[in-house]
Amino acid sequence: MSAFRTSKKCRISYIVFSILLAFIVLIGYFCYQLSLHLDEVCRSESKLLAVEIINTAVKETLDQNMTGELIRETKDEKGNVTALSLDPVVTNRINNTISQAVTEKIRENENKAFKVPIGTLSGIPFLSGRGFDLELRLNQIGLVTTSLRSEFESCGINQTRYKVFVEIKVDLNAIMSVNKAKISVQHQYLIGEKVIVGDVPQSYFSL
Repeated sequence: MSAFRTSKKCRISYIVFSILLAFIVLIGYFCYQLSLHLDEVCRSESKLLAVEIINTAVKETLDQNMTGELIRETKDEKGNVTALSLDPVVTNRINNTISQAVTEKIRENENKAFKVPIGTLSGIPFLSGRGFDLELRLNQIGLVTTSLRSEFESCGINQTRYKVFVEIKVDLNAIMSVNKAKISVQHQYLIGEKVIVGDVPQSYFSL
């Protein structure tokens, strides 16, 4: 009877030891994955948040209908478009207003803590969105720069679409309790377009 009890205790001890060992291995693997993916996921999550903030600022600005008569066109006596240009006054207003709006929106969110589940930071798919939250904050560390870019795009028989984009770039610090990374966010938005019927103008203001 004594030998049976001893054997039973040994089996229980072995089971407990195996469970503890498996738990330690699992924790070790989780920490290893976390160290591998922390910086990558932190940057990814930060860029998503930054783009969301920039989207809001740009939308609020463009909703004010400030683009006005951005695209100017010159026509010949037959009514054909011979040249395209961008109004410099409207161009400067767009650049300055959007840059200021993005800066203000980022500053509004600098003290706001965004929650990122630690399971997401681990990089393990089935743990994504699980676990306790870590705080993520974004701090602007450079000026917001904006520039306008234009391009032609074929959109049908004898038709060409002239598009104008505003490109925005901002440098940020992504700060977490366990990590800190510098990120650069670049995004572009369509702010004007015009469909031209006929030949593409030989002269246009290229940005």
